[in-house]
Amino acid sequence: MGEDNGDILSDEHAVEQAKEYLRQGDTVEFFEKIASYLLKVQPDYPVEFCLKFVEKKLSEQDAGVEAEAEEIKAANANRNDDSKYMKKHNVSDFLDKWILALIAEKCGAHESDITKANTERLQFHKRYLEKLVGK
Repeated sequence: MGEDNGDILSDEHAVEQAKEYLRQGDTVEFFEKIASYLLKVQPDYPVEFCLKFVEKKLSEQDAGVEAEAEEIKAANANRNDDSKYMKKHNVSDFLDKWILALIAEKCGAHESDITKANTERLQFHKRYLEKLVGK
């Protein structure tokens, strides 16, 4: 999990390989859900929120995550405009760095079993987020 991922997309071929990698398994859907939940809930601590989400997915308790996000959204009277929230918490930068770290690591890239590949990526997400929160 290197810190400097700037050179992994250094040319057009590398960009195409990264796109292909991200299309494997549930990677795109995973990040779409993360972004959606972040905007619905607007947690004060997005990294910790994402770690909790990943831990629930790993323990296969993710069925209640959507309902929980909706409940929090309904109870959150102080919700910001989505763009204000994104700027205040540097969400785009956070997600960009997370995705680049995943591309650099290429977890599950050589796994033919989609379920195993997705599990490898979830384990990467957990390690990455734990590192960010200092666990």
